[in-house]
Amino acid sequence: MEEYQEVQDHAAALRTQKRKTTLAVVISIACTLLVTALITASVTWMFARQTYRQEDGKLITSVKEAREILRNHFFYYQDDETALTEAILKGVASATGDKYAEYYTKDEYEDLRKQNQRNFVGIGILTQLNEDGVVQIIDVYDDTPASEAGLQPGDIILEINGAVFDNNTLSEFLSNVHAEDGAENYFKILRGDEALEFTIVAREVHTPSVSFRMLNGTIGYIHIQTFHGTCVDETKDAIDELKKEGMTKLVLDLRDNLGGSLNDAIDIADIFLPKNQIVTTLRTRNGDVTEYKTRNAGMDIETVLLVNELSASASELVAGALKDYEAAYLIGTKTYGKGIVQTFYEVPETKGWLKITTDAYYTPNGICLQDEGITPNLIVTLSEEAKRYSIEQIPAELDAQLQAAIAYLED
Repeated sequence: MEEYQEVQDHAAALRTQKRKTTLAVVISIACTLLVTALITASVTWMFARQTYRQEDGKLITSVKEAREILRNHFFYYQDDETALTEAILKGVASATGDKYAEYYTKDEYEDLRKQNQRNFVGIGILTQLNEDGVVQIIDVYDDTPASEAGLQPGDIILEINGAVFDNNTLSEFLSNVHAEDGAENYFKILRGDEALEFTIVAREVHTPSVSFRMLNGTIGYIHIQTFHGTCVDETKDAIDELKKEGMTKLVLDLRDNLGGSLNDAIDIADIFLPKNQIVTTLRTRNGDVTEYKTRNAGMDIETVLLVNELSASASELVAGALKDYEAAYLIGTKTYGKGIVQTFYEVPETKGWLKITTDAYYTPNGICLQDEGITPNLIVTLSEEAKRYSIEQIPAELDAQLQAAIAYLED
């Protein structure tokens, strides 16, 4: 069963751990895990590589034969074959040769779904590592444990649950946060010259996909971080608010937006294009063609669209449509070049989900962007100093791309 289509890359990382002990029972467990992993990997790859393109009957037979070998001869065999089945399914995805194909267990898929909805268990802060080597809070999201506890943008994090930042990576330092629902976290913060301590209880929080503000004069600015969650409603709300503040021109920022939902991307393009215009065309391997058109009369406002090398997939879909119809003037650098769509299908037996590439999408002018990308109307690069910041935190004087957009709209 098809759940939804998305045009976003997703990568999963796995951790492994070794531990030596003299206790026989622990040795047995460790050996079981190791041998199981080796045999599972061997069986998975043997099955996937040798039978992937064979007839269904032979493929199923190969799996059954491998399972019987394990049942009859594997010293550490256990009745629960869930892990083996899931490993085989992951091998199937890997054996396709499609770098975007992936099998998700039921729990992994649920975690992914929450992330895509911009929901997760945590405390609700955005941080960055400054040039002077300190971890600083750059945003505290509303209605989150962090905002309720009193954390503020600009606070410097000295300790998280007793751990200090000691030349490790930012992600390693932040991994000290206990992200389980109801878990207590102890933060030591430097605010000005004062050291403060906070106890923050993690829970499910929602992070916005869109930020906005007025620039100088009548120019509004909207940054869409991802095409997931409530990004469409957030964008519409941002436009309404900016219009109230006097916006007559707009900078739409899709830099570092790696993509997301196909439907959300189409709905965003619908805001800016005339009614009944093709936003994108999807083509399957069988030659089936599906056109996605705008449903509403779009907003008539002079717009500059900012893109860069990390504007990918759904971002390129929107950028391609706005460029083809000259609904926006593109400034920045050439985009990533991902013009294919992945679809999720549920595997009924395991309740897991298989993500595979099913379509290629084309711009209104009939161009597939896979490995090509979109070249802006005006190429503007950022300095190495500016690239050290996240998009929303680049100092105005260093953001050459944003300054070029303002200059274009003011001309």
